[in-house]
Amino acid sequence: MEQFKKKLMAQNKNTIIGIIIWFVICVAGIVCEAGDFLIPITGDSHWASKWHGFISGVSFAFLVLMIVSLIQGIRAVKDEKALKKLYIAETDERNIHITTSAQASSMKAFLILGLAAGIIAGYFSMTVSVTILACVVIHSCIGIGFKVYYSKKL
Repeated sequence: MEQFKKKLMAQNKNTIIGIIIWFVICVAGIVCEAGDFLIPITGDSHWASKWHGFISGVSFAFLVLMIVSLIQGIRAVKDEKALKKLYIAETDERNIHITTSAQASSMKAFLILGLAAGIIAGYFSMTVSVTILACVVIHSCIGIGFKVYYSKKL
């Protein structure tokens, strides 16, 4: 349990660094919108304003999730019961198997749906079609890379 506690403390430190980085991104999104710089290449000022708002909103939501995670981690480090509960949640074989199966299924669904979307998009926009197909190819290569890595590691 002490080893898990050390791992959790290191994770909390990394989360604090991530919070600082995401806070800077949130502020940058707000400053960019207010200062009219770092404007997207395409679209008008209305689109740029929406884009900066989107970036700020997503960054803020991610920042909130990271803060909640940090609070949960700090509470677990201080309270032995919470630490044990978090340890069980993270090391439960059933949960690990469910997560692994869900990720494998979602990867297959992404590849099939992405390929179909890329083909359909080709009738409307070649740029969108090639972008979607490139995402599918990159996703496939990453999946193959991880499969090779884990087959050697395990």
